[in-house]
Amino acid sequence: MEVWVCQFAIVSCTPHAISALLLHAQVLKKISDIFGYKSIEDFMTSHLDYLVMEWLKINDSGYSLSAFPYVLLNYTSLEEFYRSCYKVLVPHLVIRSQFEDVKSLADQIEKDWRQVLADCFPRILVYILPYFACESLGKSEVAEQRDTASKVYDMLKDENCLGKQQIDNLSHNNLPEIVVELLMTLHEPHDTTVGEGAPLSKYVRELDPAPNPPHFSSYVIQTTLDYINKCHKSKLTSLVAVLSKSPDSFQKILLALCKHASDTNNIYKKHRVLVIYHLFVSLLLKEIKDGLGGAWAFVLRDVIYTLIHHINSRPVVIRDISMCSFSVCCDLLHDVCHTAVTCCNDALESHLHVIVGTLIPLAMDQPEIQEQVLGLLKYLVIDNKDNENLYQAIKCLDPFPEYPAFKDLRATQQKIKYSKGPYSLLEEIDHFLSVGVCDSLPLTRLEGLYDLRKQLEQYKDQMKELLKNFQEKPEDSVVVKLVVSLLQLSKAAVNHPGGTAVLEAVGSCLGEIGPMDFSTIALQHAENALDSKAADLLEDRKLQWVFIMLTQINIALTDNCIDIRAAAVSCLKNILATKSGSEFWEVYKTKTDPMLIYLQPFRMSRKKFLVVPSSDVEAPLETLDDTNLWIPLGESHETWIKRLTSSVLDSGGVQSEVLQLMKPLCEVKTDLCQTLLPYLIHDILLHDSDESWRNLLSVHIQKFFTACCKFASSSRSSTPPNSDSEQETHNFRSLDKVSRRAMLAVVDYLRRQKRSVSGTVFDDSFWLDLNYLEVAIAAQSCAAHFTALLYAEIYADKINRDKQQKRSSFKAAKSLTFEEESQRTTITILNEKSKEETGISLQDLLMDIYRSIGEPDSLYGCGGGRMLQPLARIRTYEHEAVWEKALVTYDLEASLSPSTRQAGIIEALQNFGLCHTLSMYLKGLEHENTEWCAELQEMRYQAAWRNMQWGHLSSVKDETGRPGYHESLYDALQSLRDKEFSTFYDSLKDARVNEVEELCKGSLESVYSLYPTLCRLQLIGELENIGQLFSRSVTPQQLNDIYLKWQRQSQLLKDSDFCFQEPVMALRTVILEILLEKENENTKRECIKDILTKHLVELSRLARTAKNTQIPERAMFQIKQYNPTAYGVSEWQLEEAQVFWAKKEESLALNILKRMIKTLDADLFQVENDPHLKLMYTECLRLCGTWLAETCLENPTVIMQKYLEKAVEIATSHSGDGSDELKKGKMKAFLSLARFSDNQYQRIENYMKSSEFENKQALLKKAKEEIGLIRERRVQTNRYTVKVQRELELDECAIQALTEDRKRFLCKAVENYISCLLSGEEHNMWIFRLCSLWLENSGVDRVNEMMKENAEKIPSYKFLPLMYQLAARMGTKMMGGFGFHEVLNKLMSRISLDHPHHALFIILALANANKDELLTKPDAKRRNNLIKNAPKEISQLDVDRTEAARNIISIVRKKRAHMVRDVEALCDAYITLANLDATPWKTQRKGIRIPADQPITKLKNLKDVVVPTMEIKVDPTGRYENLVTIMSFKPEFRLAGGLNLPKIIDCVGSDGKERRQLVKGRDDLRQDAVMQQVFQMCNTLLQQNTETRKRKLTIRRYKVVPLSQRSGVLEWCSGTTPIGEFLVNMEEGAHKRYRPKDYSSYQCQKIMMDAQRKHSEEKYNIFMEVCENFQPVFRYFCMEKFLDPAVWFEKRLAYTRSVATSSIVGYILGLGDRHVQNILIDEQTAELVHIDLGVAFEQGKILPTPETVPFRLTRDIVDGMGITGVEGVFRRCCEKTMAVMRNSQEALLTIVEVLLYDPLFDWTMNPLKALYLQQRPEDEADMSSTLSTDPQGCKRKARIPVLMLLCFFSYAASSDDQSFNKVAERVLMRLQEKLKGVEEGTVLSVGGQVNLLIQQAMDPKNLCRLFYGWKPWV
Repeated sequence: MEVWVCQFAIVSCTPHAISALLLHAQVLKKISDIFGYKSIEDFMTSHLDYLVMEWLKINDSGYSLSAFPYVLLNYTSLEEFYRSCYKVLVPHLVIRSQFEDVKSLADQIEKDWRQVLADCFPRILVYILPYFACESLGKSEVAEQRDTASKVYDMLKDENCLGKQQIDNLSHNNLPEIVVELLMTLHEPHDTTVGEGAPLSKYVRELDPAPNPPHFSSYVIQTTLDYINKCHKSKLTSLVAVLSKSPDSFQKILLALCKHASDTNNIYKKHRVLVIYHLFVSLLLKEIKDGLGGAWAFVLRDVIYTLIHHINSRPVVIRDISMCSFSVCCDLLHDVCHTAVTCCNDALESHLHVIVGTLIPLAMDQPEIQEQVLGLLKYLVIDNKDNENLYQAIKCLDPFPEYPAFKDLRATQQKIKYSKGPYSLLEEIDHFLSVGVCDSLPLTRLEGLYDLRKQLEQYKDQMKELLKNFQEKPEDSVVVKLVVSLLQLSKAAVNHPGGTAVLEAVGSCLGEIGPMDFSTIALQHAENALDSKAADLLEDRKLQWVFIMLTQINIALTDNCIDIRAAAVSCLKNILATKSGSEFWEVYKTKTDPMLIYLQPFRMSRKKFLVVPSSDVEAPLETLDDTNLWIPLGESHETWIKRLTSSVLDSGGVQSEVLQLMKPLCEVKTDLCQTLLPYLIHDILLHDSDESWRNLLSVHIQKFFTACCKFASSSRSSTPPNSDSEQETHNFRSLDKVSRRAMLAVVDYLRRQKRSVSGTVFDDSFWLDLNYLEVAIAAQSCAAHFTALLYAEIYADKINRDKQQKRSSFKAAKSLTFEEESQRTTITILNEKSKEETGISLQDLLMDIYRSIGEPDSLYGCGGGRMLQPLARIRTYEHEAVWEKALVTYDLEASLSPSTRQAGIIEALQNFGLCHTLSMYLKGLEHENTEWCAELQEMRYQAAWRNMQWGHLSSVKDETGRPGYHESLYDALQSLRDKEFSTFYDSLKDARVNEVEELCKGSLESVYSLYPTLCRLQLIGELENIGQLFSRSVTPQQLNDIYLKWQRQSQLLKDSDFCFQEPVMALRTVILEILLEKENENTKRECIKDILTKHLVELSRLARTAKNTQIPERAMFQIKQYNPTAYGVSEWQLEEAQVFWAKKEESLALNILKRMIKTLDADLFQVENDPHLKLMYTECLRLCGTWLAETCLENPTVIMQKYLEKAVEIATSHSGDGSDELKKGKMKAFLSLARFSDNQYQRIENYMKSSEFENKQALLKKAKEEIGLIRERRVQTNRYTVKVQRELELDECAIQALTEDRKRFLCKAVENYISCLLSGEEHNMWIFRLCSLWLENSGVDRVNEMMKENAEKIPSYKFLPLMYQLAARMGTKMMGGFGFHEVLNKLMSRISLDHPHHALFIILALANANKDELLTKPDAKRRNNLIKNAPKEISQLDVDRTEAARNIISIVRKKRAHMVRDVEALCDAYITLANLDATPWKTQRKGIRIPADQPITKLKNLKDVVVPTMEIKVDPTGRYENLVTIMSFKPEFRLAGGLNLPKIIDCVGSDGKERRQLVKGRDDLRQDAVMQQVFQMCNTLLQQNTETRKRKLTIRRYKVVPLSQRSGVLEWCSGTTPIGEFLVNMEEGAHKRYRPKDYSSYQCQKIMMDAQRKHSEEKYNIFMEVCENFQPVFRYFCMEKFLDPAVWFEKRLAYTRSVATSSIVGYILGLGDRHVQNILIDEQTAELVHIDLGVAFEQGKILPTPETVPFRLTRDIVDGMGITGVEGVFRRCCEKTMAVMRNSQEALLTIVEVLLYDPLFDWTMNPLKALYLQQRPEDEADMSSTLSTDPQGCKRKARIPVLMLLCFFSYAASSDDQSFNKVAERVLMRLQEKLKGVEEGTVLSVGGQVNLLIQQAMDPKNLCRLFYGWKPWV
């Protein structure tokens, strides 16, 4: 108050002496500074009311209003002063009845004076109403004021002035404004008596300054409000009820109050406004249960967020008045929450997290109000824990901090959270993700982040499990979701005050995760999730847009900034008033979305819709035709995008009213402009009739991207993509990543919209006519690598199309050479073209992209022609990590820029492990005073800390002035050595925040681009943890703990690239060496040395597996420095031997081993007692034996006795349970011995089968006969006879010895395979070899004995993969040796009892072998005209087998009667259905009811029968819990295509899901089942190899269950479609849609059919012509199905990999008949599924029209792989698959051998099968319509000469075993050849073999000779 008096004194004392004003100004400045005002004007304006009142009180003519010293308010003229302040001035004049002055003021500002009065009406009323209301208060001064008031009111009521009518209107329409004005006069005197205004007085302190007059107490104000209500003619009880009539008035009042608070800087005024807010909200809360006219939800949310924003914007220095303000906030928040809980049951749960997250830090910072805050928290969490609405919300809260104050809260919340037991890590992560965070309040997640870090640190072992599970199903990976969520959180926090805490917490969490392999390439998240949500909810585009805009507005309504809120409200009212707005409301009402409840109050009940006037811009196009508008030059992104969006909105092109109405919000909210721009442009283009807009927009948007390219090329040095160089040109400086991403979003959004109903994806890409190559470069520069790739492909596609169009116009003058060249436009041609057009090399771009996404193979697809370029070559070397080649090339190529060269050389030296050379090189560079750019500087720091050179490096700061990452690391390590802990923690914290910030700038598409950062964050985290070790003396225990922790983290990284593991290992080495340096005490030094040695051995192993030999050698050298080689052996020596072996220095390696063995031999006693030494001894002997065998340096017997058997002997001598290590060692020893013996056995076996041996046998026989003759004739013994006899004896002895050796080796092998399988899980694949040896030698008693003794002990699940083959050998007769059948049948019953779900169906199929005949009616037999497999004769063996199977079933029945009964019923029902004659429904495509007499309709709730077509994971324990069993079958079936009309049925599982099944009759499914089994085995092999596992190379399988010899059920591959359907379906095949001018597939088929009999040259020419007129289109499959670029890339990669894997495996197994209906493509994953595997083992080569290709690799299949075609991914994946197949030839040969001799498996070709295959109705389905008009055609086709066929197969049909065995042996021989790389008689490398196969598969000369039903042109 005193301030004002003095202020007024200053102002009033000198109305005339202007000269003194300046002096006053200085005094005022000082005062306004003290009170924290921005400026004098600010200070004066806020007190204007008081000044004017006092001024006018001086009844002196000099003091009239016009003489007021407005100069002090910084106004230049009286008019300006009046114009801006008239709302303050007029009420003062009115209340003094100076109406004349009012008129003169109105004249000054050129308005009608009555209008002026109306404008100021709410303010005038404030001077009048309170006095009317308080009539009862009889104080004299009040009475006097009341008289004045009524006098003034009467004058206003006078018709000459405003008039009664207008006053009523004004007071009615301006009610909210009147209420605000009235509330703003609140001033609670400090000494109020309790009765009058008690509740608020506690917030008022004695010295709080009074506000501007007039001011009233809260009691007066409330009375006045009631009075206003009385004046309203309504019957309503309170003013709030009156306001509820127009519910948006609440928002007006609340917003006005907030605005008052935000407009002022004076904390006292802020506080007063808060108190007023409190007063008004309390009034509302009293009546909230009546719903406030529908506004209740909005009001609650608005109040909650207002208070939260107020609390969050707390100043750094807090005065007591602010304390008081917080107290008001907390009280009010308490009231709001209380009301919400009591009256509105579910209003609070969605805001609970934000409230609690805001209050926790407040309670921690402010001790004064801690009590109050805790009280509120306890109310929310503890008192309401049983409230069912809040229970879930409390459960989802982030944990409370571990402060004593929060003890109860923490306990309560955890009790609720863990009510069902403690959480696993997965549940903790899910819990963290379940909290939806409000973007504007990232700080509320801090506690959650701290807790998450603890969980991640604690549960590394669970994380390992999670990773393993996600490798199988990467799309569910919670870790990836977590990373995405953390990054989005940090994006929200980057620009937020106080956000660094969040960034740091996020950094710590990411550091705990580290660069682990996420087994996915794309971060699955759509940039615009809202878009897809809208599309899911609503059909109509207009309504989708309304939904998106309203969602954006709804977010803006809780924004911190008042202007945004105000703008949001005005947009909202307008949108809801439009026609589309109300349509949306009607449609969307039914979906229970809480958003509508919040928006409810803004719906107007107006009958008329708001229509936006169509804009009348002249020449609308010109407004946008301005380059400067589209390209930001020198301005910030914010200004640019706002200006651009406004211009587009004003241009008149936008037709959608909803979008036009968003303008006010766009002007205040930048990110909304970004969201809106794509919709605006889309809308303009939708209403663009003459393409004028399209052309204009295309030109400008294209210019934008051209500018980006110039900018990119000027700033792109040749450094790797992850280190952006700093030399950016300044004029495009503002073309920053954000602007580029905004424009890319436009392109991306448009590409996803359909352009026309019939248009294709290709057309959708061209809403705008853009050069996609330039767009791709912009995308690449924003780290949107997949988008860049997609755009590059679209560009290439466009070029190819244009070229073909040109060509078709040149058709007349075509020459064949040109045709040849353009069959597949290669990358090189495209590259030349792109250089011509834009000066950008397509190949460089592709290289850049592929290096950034970390896909290991794509790099090789960038075109061979460029590899001559040094940089491309170097990049390939670096990619392959062949540093020596890279180093040489860098050294030679002087043409590269010096910085590139130096950086490259440094990197190569470091990765090559040449540290000393590197430090010399760096010294040399320093000596030459090289320009250190930021990147080189970083490398220098890195080299320095790695080599522990702690000299002082001069630092070069980059332009941000921040130290680089390695510099921070270097500083941290240095301060750690000097024990300066504060700098140590600071530099790490800064480094961490920098890393996370940098990550937030780019686009988050590619997982690979995260790895470098994750790796760095992990290093920072590990270093930080070490800080504690240095601060005090360390105990050996702590050291070991740290080492254990490290090992746990390393386990998680085992699948990551070595380049991410190596820095971690390097830092750990440095840390240990620093510790060693600092430690003086001997015991601790020894401990550190031990750990260091272990660590270095581990590093060496890692590097060795990564094929790096330099780093291991260096590690060995370091170890030797710490461990002088005195006495004894240690683990590292073993590692050293392996390092030398890896370097191909075999003799060195063997010497080390032999030396170790010698030392250990000498000291056997110690070895006996030390398990560790024992393990090492075993390993040395085993390795030595294996290596000697490899190098052939010893004879086999010596190797076996001295090394391998000895190893086994030592390993087994250890009694009791050893560690895992020991078990592994034992297993390895067994396996090595088994493999060695097996190899020797095979060598002898092969020799005994060879022709050489047969000749020997024949000679022997002859010699025997000769001797016999001599004996008969009693010829006198002479030298000749003696010689012959001697030779005969020798030969017989040799054969005898061979046979004995063979047996000895055989038994040794069997024995050790069994031991290996008994001792662990690692080598379960060898069960195949064991069974193979056993079945081959079932007559050898010793083998059967061993199997009898030990097979019992081998866990039964290990035999499951061989179930079919073992079961087929069952019998009852005692044939074979020592009870072979006895052993086998026993084994089978054991398996069946342990794993009935896997075994029963197989055994039953044998028992039911001929069930079909029994279950079907006799007439069915006659229809057996044409089936693939002719019915077999039943032999004695079959009868035997069936009997054995029945015996096993009766054994199982004793244990599980229920189950067996149900399974039998199910199988019978399936067989009956399979044989149901479906011909009556042949033409029906719809569902058909299953006839009532079918038993399958009766089956219900088979509780013990699993759904047979589901994969059941093998459970080694045999417990089998939570299985999906059969509930019932749906009552309808459908027919699938095909000759035998298989039936599709739906089985309902106990989990409620329906699963489709295909029931087939008259078809032996064993062939398919067995092939699936081989696929499974191949998958296991692919899974075991790191290279193929990393690439997720697998073959898609489906379950096949044979039920008898002639029927079975298959899993229906749901979500798949045959590639033939997609490509050449008659109605909507892709060929028809994308290339309508080409030949149709039917025409091609007809042409090729007619060419069938022509000779090959002619056939080839015809085929080439067909191809010319039928171009591939399969690339559009992924573009159509997966619009998001990241998803598109991932799926296409999956497609290419799956083609590669299935091609190679298919080739190995000789899989034929791959026509377009037999290959399905999965529409979700884009992987291929091969079905109908009836033609295998190269039987397709003996069909009437033989198959000439190894697999299907036609042009369409290749086209699906993208522009690089078979290069890159496809070729490399083929090589990797082939390598695995060739390395596992043992296993493959074994399994195939077991299969081929399986008596039930009919894989050979027979005439019926051939006829069935090559005259097939189903593939002619698309021809039948046309062919039916041509009866001769039909007949002609059916006449494949059957006689010829029969002759052709006569040799195979003779079913004698001899010839069958020959065929089988031939197949095995061929398989063995394939696996050794023998093609056409030459041995090829893996690469060579793959090249040959690809070339054969794509060769048109081969393709043209195929059967036309195969459709080789597709």
